[in-house]
Amino acid sequence: MSELSALRRNPTDAWLNELRARYPTERSVDVALTRRMRKRSQEISYSSPSLEEVGARLKKFIAQETNGAAIIRNLRRLTGGASKEQFVFDLEWDKGKNERTNEKMVLRCEPAASIVETSRRGEFELMQFGARWMPVPPVYWMDEDGSTLGAPSLIAGFVEGVQKPAKIQSNVTGMGIHFPSDYRQSLAPEYIDLMVRLHKAPIADDALPSFARPSVGTTEASELIVNWWARIWAEDLYEEVPIAILTESWLRANLPVLDHLSVVHGDLRTGNFLFDETKRQITAVLDWELGYLGDRHGDLGWILTDLYITREAGSPFYCGLFPSENELIEGYEAAGGLPLNKQTLYWHKVFCTWKQLVLSLGCALRAAEDRSHQDVLLTWVSACGYTISEALRRLLENA
Repeated sequence: MSELSALRRNPTDAWLNELRARYPTERSVDVALTRRMRKRSQEISYSSPSLEEVGARLKKFIAQETNGAAIIRNLRRLTGGASKEQFVFDLEWDKGKNERTNEKMVLRCEPAASIVETSRRGEFELMQFGARWMPVPPVYWMDEDGSTLGAPSLIAGFVEGVQKPAKIQSNVTGMGIHFPSDYRQSLAPEYIDLMVRLHKAPIADDALPSFARPSVGTTEASELIVNWWARIWAEDLYEEVPIAILTESWLRANLPVLDHLSVVHGDLRTGNFLFDETKRQITAVLDWELGYLGDRHGDLGWILTDLYITREAGSPFYCGLFPSENELIEGYEAAGGLPLNKQTLYWHKVFCTWKQLVLSLGCALRAAEDRSHQDVLLTWVSACGYTISEALRRLLENA
């Protein structure tokens, strides 16, 4: 085993400090990544906690956060999701003065390792912010360091809805979801409108305190996200992948200048929004953990990657909703979105595809090493890395 391979399995403080200096990024990202690497050096064989264990921890935590008169019922595991371990339960509690209520809630917990290691505080702040502009599950409490719930955790309201039409098939984690034309007519315009609202939302000086605010008119925003994922790749790779090195070099040589500071969801794709199948209306936007402050083009670049292409009669549809990139761009601008720069959008499409490569050939395999409840799924996800590599090759060839 090489020295670097050994450090990736058992990182030293000196090596971690070297990476932190080489890839400066915002504080919340640095804290999350440093925490995960320090956990990695511990000999942990992860097993999911029993419902009895979760219930006991949850009862203690809820008692601390309320007046102690809360009653937890129907605790059970929630399927789905590749990064967090989730549970659903009913809570009878005193929500406000003289307001006794019953609500269904979701508990999101970090396993020993995750395909994405992120900040629960950051996710909490983003969901609070997003709820002002779109349907987002209400967030109630978080255990930032896991001191009571056993792992960093967040508790949010449960929202009814489905991720895909009942009669279509798809792959896991939201890949392969395709919407027939009658669904697209209702969902695509609403989806674009919600994205526009988020990207144009004013960000008060005291909003989102956990996040760095890159300066408009500079390349700071793009530098921060490249550093974020370059550091993860340095920490997680099993073997060097030439296309990953070439892509990082290209990204740094072509950093776009930020023209407007937006909240970027970071993973606004099929599988991460719920809708009412009868009304064909979006009921919730989920999974805010990859969000950041930066360039709106990032959200569009993510859904325009090859990974989320589906086909209808041989024709490609992006994110299962849009028959062409131009239709997405035109729809976004027609909905009142800020003008999109095609060169900047192309940079973000390259960046997002590179990020998917890091997630598949690095993060997924590392997290699957006996430290996640989703080890089989994560190993399956890693196989996507080779088709993503080819997508990157084509993107760089045409840049």
